[in-house]
Amino acid sequence: MAHQIRNILLLQLMFFTFLAQNIHAQRIRFKDVNGHMFAEVTLNGNVKARTLMDTGASVSILDSTFLADSGLKLNLKDCHHRIRFSSLGKILHCRYMLTDTLTVDGLRNSRPVYVADLSKVLSSGLGKVNFLMGSCYKANDGSRMLTLNIADGYVEYGRKELPEKKYRKGIMTLDEQGFVGTDAPLRILTKDYVSGQIVGRFFIDTGNANYFILYGKNEKVAAFLTSKNIELEERIHNGKTYYFFKMDSAEMLGKEVNMEKKVMPVLPVRIHGDYAGAIGYRFLREIELVLDYDNNSLYIKK
Repeated sequence: MAHQIRNILLLQLMFFTFLAQNIHAQRIRFKDVNGHMFAEVTLNGNVKARTLMDTGASVSILDSTFLADSGLKLNLKDCHHRIRFSSLGKILHCRYMLTDTLTVDGLRNSRPVYVADLSKVLSSGLGKVNFLMGSCYKANDGSRMLTLNIADGYVEYGRKELPEKKYRKGIMTLDEQGFVGTDAPLRILTKDYVSGQIVGRFFIDTGNANYFILYGKNEKVAAFLTSKNIELEERIHNGKTYYFFKMDSAEMLGKEVNMEKKVMPVLPVRIHGDYAGAIGYRFLREIELVLDYDNNSLYIKK
């Protein structure tokens, strides 16, 4: 009898420990639409919005037409802010920004929220987008910890236990503009079996539908391509030229992915902060990634 009581008490303790760890977790479920994360969320407790979730965006953006029609009562101020969408080769001009706090399913914005016409930069194939939700929101427990689990279709905000046996720890970078990245090297093997390692800073960008993107005018990327004699192929689509090379596999953050019959896009640009490239949606959906904005750390589930 004493043994049974101990077992019951142990189970109760485990149950309440589980509740304590997850009571503050705020989960948003999303659907994959052409390699992008879309969710139906509630803004400021009562207005539904079709939302594109993008960890690569350092700010959030409300669509101007949606805001006018939504009934949201928000205080705005004039601004003249430009947001560059590097993977799209487009720039969005924002003329207003919020002076109020915006909540998204109870999460509070900790980075600026702008107002602009999102149709100017987003493909019509994605449908109408009311809100672009960037990175760095505060959970009810006051933390800025984000768990990204694309394979299971959710993101989750709130503190959680991350035992060393289950998670590999790395350093997360957060620049002055709020972009999140990592300095982990990218190891690649091309279709022609050219192998090597690119060392530099990479965005963590769910808004990029590829496995990875390289920025061709970054010195380290340019030097790598030259030293390995990698010749870029090109393709013209809708009057725009795209550059790339064909891949076999790649490894980042201790995770190797099969990229056979896939390509590595190389954009002929140089990005502020001299980023070497971006880690995209297709790679991120093969891992569970935790971003701890409060301690500049990232964790990957083993």
